[in-house]
Amino acid sequence: MSKSFELQLAEIADRVLDDAKFIATEATQDLMEAAQTPQIGVSRGGDGFEEGKIPVDEGDLINSLVSSLNGARVGGEDQASYGVAIAGFELGDVLEFGWTQEYAPAIEYGWTTGSGKQVPGRHFVGANVARWQEFIDAAVAKVCK
Repeated sequence: MSKSFELQLAEIADRVLDDAKFIATEATQDLMEAAQTPQIGVSRGGDGFEEGKIPVDEGDLINSLVSSLNGARVGGEDQASYGVAIAGFELGDVLEFGWTQEYAPAIEYGWTTGSGKQVPGRHFVGANVARWQEFIDAAVAKVCK
């Protein structure tokens, strides 16, 4: 017995919604993994500067990540809290992520030392947000396999 046209459309719509949710969660997961990718900080012997990575000396900044789903904080304050938020995500929800260390903006955007030296920002958030389309495209490619 063949399915009704209405049932076929409903099944297609369900698959499309499932795919859209997968793409949104996968791309968000990839973005947050990139933003939380550590680079050894200078005080621990790090000798390079790589934009888009979060510097880690003592771990205070990387572990200050907080995540919220529809305005309510979920998970703890740690480097993997975004996973809890993403796991609860449904299409139409709002995910928010932030770092609570007071020096997070200086690390992101850069600062000027007391002697006037300009220290460039790491852009661990902005550089990865700028890659959003890349993350979307990668998730779409997984759906299309």
